[in-house]
Amino acid sequence: MPTLHPPRRRRFLVISDAVSIVFGGLVPGFLLGLLAFRVKSRWCPRCGEHTYAMPPEQDR
Repeated sequence: MPTLHPPRRRRFLVISDAVSIVFGGLVPGFLLGLLAFRVKSRWCPRCGEHTYAMPPEQDR
């Protein structure tokens, strides 16, 4: 009498492989995007000086 467990287990393995592949690609991409945003917003690309999001207020 054949059992029904092998196809169900095989389907679970395919789904878990697909989920791991998707998250394996999304997580490094997210982290690289986050790092690129921080580097781009903090440093001047020409001279390397520290930049500010808003210029400091000048004394009146």
